[in-house]
Amino acid sequence: MLDILTSFSEVLLPVVVVVSLGYLIRRTYPLDARSLNRVSLYVLTPCFVFVTLLRTDVAGAEATRLTLQMALVMIVTTLCAFAAAVPFRLSGDQRSGFVLTSTFMNSGNYGLSVSRFAFGEVGVQYAVIGYLTQAILAQTMAVYLASAGRASRRAAVGQVFRLPLIYAVLLALGLRFLGIRLDETNGAVAVGLFRGVRLVADAALPILLLILGTQLTNREPVTAAGALVMAAILRLLVSIPVGYGVGLFLGLSGLPLYVGTIQAAMPTAVNMIVLAVEFDAWPEFVSNGVIITTIGSLVSLTILIALFR
Repeated sequence: MLDILTSFSEVLLPVVVVVSLGYLIRRTYPLDARSLNRVSLYVLTPCFVFVTLLRTDVAGAEATRLTLQMALVMIVTTLCAFAAAVPFRLSGDQRSGFVLTSTFMNSGNYGLSVSRFAFGEVGVQYAVIGYLTQAILAQTMAVYLASAGRASRRAAVGQVFRLPLIYAVLLALGLRFLGIRLDETNGAVAVGLFRGVRLVADAALPILLLILGTQLTNREPVTAAGALVMAAILRLLVSIPVGYGVGLFLGLSGLPLYVGTIQAAMPTAVNMIVLAVEFDAWPEFVSNGVIITTIGSLVSLTILIALFR
């Protein structure tokens, strides 16, 4: 019991504090949610990913295993979600919303922060790999599932190549390949440029958590409680043995396995609400799923982190 309380206090309580502040400020003042999301999407996240990838010490083989772990977890969870949706006799659009809620996790603003508090900077370096995999699949696989066969899905998937995140990844990997670290060996200008980007990156996680808090103010009347509970079970509980088992199968062990499993067990990603609204994939259900899984994750993640630390 002491380990569980310690894990909550050291890892999740700081996250709760920052998210709560974001929630309270949005409830008190009329903040523009779209502008906040754009700051996250076009500035904070690309800078954070660029800096982390440029200076990461994760080996190529280990990064490949972490990428495959996250991708396979999402594929397996998607198949489980389709099977679990059958007894509820959902329509096509409702089934899409159910799968979005069950499959796609908040491995960004929530997952990266939890990994840092639980395992330090090394944990964040591992977590970024899973986050990048999830982010790409969220703009491709998730869009396909949300559109449920609509012709507009092609245009929506094309949005992934208009986001700076992809180019931040390519730039960081390109500089690493060329041996350019943007440090003192590359001159004062390079150092100055890196320090500017690093300044934004250092501010990313707390601001992303504040943004998560503002997004949790979007509540809808609870409908289809049974399906909602099942989606939460898939997202928070079933994902744990799936993530751990897939990681073992791929040869992961120790800290990379723990971080990958925790990333797989994160609550539903907030940007699934955007896709659900865009493609009319049961948006009220997805919105409630985000809130319920985020609250429920305080229990499931606390226990999981206590076991892994």
